[in-house]
Amino acid sequence: MFLKIARTGQNKWWAYLITLLIVIGAVVLAQVPLALIFMYKASQQGLDAFESQEMLRRMDFSDIDLSQNMVIVLMLIPFAIGLLVLWLCVRYLHKRNPKTLINPSGKVNWSKVFFGFTLWMTLTAGVEIVFYLMEPANYSLQFQPGPFLVLFIISLLMFPLQTSFEEILFRGYLMQGIGLLTRRPWVPLLLTSVGFGLMHYMNPEVQEFGVGWAMSYYIGVGFLLGLITLLDDGLELALGIHAATNIYSALFVTFDSSALQTPAIFRASEVHIEWTLAGLIAAACAFIYLASKKYEWSDWSRWYRIDEEEQVELPDA
Repeated sequence: MFLKIARTGQNKWWAYLITLLIVIGAVVLAQVPLALIFMYKASQQGLDAFESQEMLRRMDFSDIDLSQNMVIVLMLIPFAIGLLVLWLCVRYLHKRNPKTLINPSGKVNWSKVFFGFTLWMTLTAGVEIVFYLMEPANYSLQFQPGPFLVLFIISLLMFPLQTSFEEILFRGYLMQGIGLLTRRPWVPLLLTSVGFGLMHYMNPEVQEFGVGWAMSYYIGVGFLLGLITLLDDGLELALGIHAATNIYSALFVTFDSSALQTPAIFRASEVHIEWTLAGLIAAACAFIYLASKKYEWSDWSRWYRIDEEEQVELPDA
């Protein structure tokens, strides 16, 4: 049902093309304020092109008097605008209830969002504890009450908008749209997972860990979120997982090459990407097992086969 709901409303190819162009344009334009502020501050400090590029690579703007929290807000605003624009395009261009990008019924099951968030946050913390026990000297405490409190508020207000935009765009809009072209759910699952990975290609982690390792992680995360979406026939669990991932990274543990430089509680001096991938696989298996038991997933064929006998009903707008 999750993929088949895209057959309702205006689902011509041109509607998808126009929507994507509008959304991408809105996100790019929303990045202008950060770029202008950066150029102005860099000019004030007399930084040359090389120094500016190095600062962008490290995502550390302290040399130009931009706090980490301010940079985070400026970086997340474009995602919030992108979410709003996508929502409006689906309603008025596709003539669909935008909530059907989350659940084909048109009603969001918030208990699933919170379950996904809580369980994934717990599993992530458990994996982190294992890493700490393996190499405790790798972690250093950098807790600062003032900046952390501001970061905590920003995380609760802004990160869910950023992660929701990415989930609704990739696992909702694009996966449903690509699903119109094929009766094989694994095709949109694979394509959106690769697209999700490529979206993170410019992140500093790619240069730090190598394209192979970094893309394996990002594509793997995309595949996990897409698989859970298909198995549960809704996006709520994926919304919770993605929000938990980014909020955890912002609040609890950061590292030098992270795309997200925050005044987190701990800083890791070194990240072993192979450990991270192993931890992701372990947490994913645990999550799928527990969620399948809780929500009684009976049709495990949802990720590779569409039930053509399933009736599609257009929910109320």
